[in-house]
Amino acid sequence: MYLWYAILVFSLTLPCLSWAQAERSYVQAAVGYLWPSGTLTDSARFRATTSYTIGYQWSPARSYSFGVTGWYMPAEVDTVSPGSPAELRMPDPASVFGMNVVGTYRLFKHGLTPYVAAEFGFGSLSVPDALVENQHVSPQLGFSIAGALGFLLPVSEKLDLDLAARYCQIAIGGGLTQLNGLLGLRYRLR
Repeated sequence: MYLWYAILVFSLTLPCLSWAQAERSYVQAAVGYLWPSGTLTDSARFRATTSYTIGYQWSPARSYSFGVTGWYMPAEVDTVSPGSPAELRMPDPASVFGMNVVGTYRLFKHGLTPYVAAEFGFGSLSVPDALVENQHVSPQLGFSIAGALGFLLPVSEKLDLDLAARYCQIAIGGGLTQLNGLLGLRYRLR
């Protein structure tokens, strides 16, 4: 599990360090509320929860940008296994996280700016040993594809408020769908 966190941190900080001197480069962070659905949600009994996103984007032109985004969902898992009245003991929470390459197109160059984003990458499910031992669900890695609609509201010359709705499909556990609303900040490095 710590290996994945190290990969995530390294993958997000490396572009920031190498491209920080480029024109129109941005870092962003967001918190959201996520509604999971799909086969994995049914088998693990995931509940609606918060999600966290961090990322870096570089904009070669004012209307479009490219970057990398890492996201994390602490999985609220129902700890009662099917057919058993006993609750499972889980000292570690389950989690779903991933990394995506992102392409964003902004409709306007200044002021309140609506945008559309497309993402492609991977998602990973990490589960406590108690769930694996009960054959409830197992750790997995799979592809993810996502899209987002949102808008940027300028707060200052370098800072934007980012409001978005995001839909994501992840190929883990028979399928996991995430629908979330995000509230974030986007800071221009240069």
